Amino acid sequence: MKKAVLHNLIDMLDETDTDTIYNVLIRFIPEAMPLDDEIQAIEEAERDIEGGNVMNLSDVDWEAI
Repeated sequence: MKKAVLHNLIDMLDETDTDTIYNVLIRFIPEAMPLDDEIQAIEEAERDIEGGNVMNLSDVDWEAI
């Protein structure tokens, strides 16, 4: 099946069905691979969480920020 066929099928959809079709199609779009520094930041955050080195958001004084 060619992409043009999919384009034509999508053009034939009722406007109320576009959200459903979008949610199905978006699952097939590959996610971007994280950069090395992003992976390091995620690993550091996971270590902080495991070690209890995190702050509860309800403890933040948001008015002071």
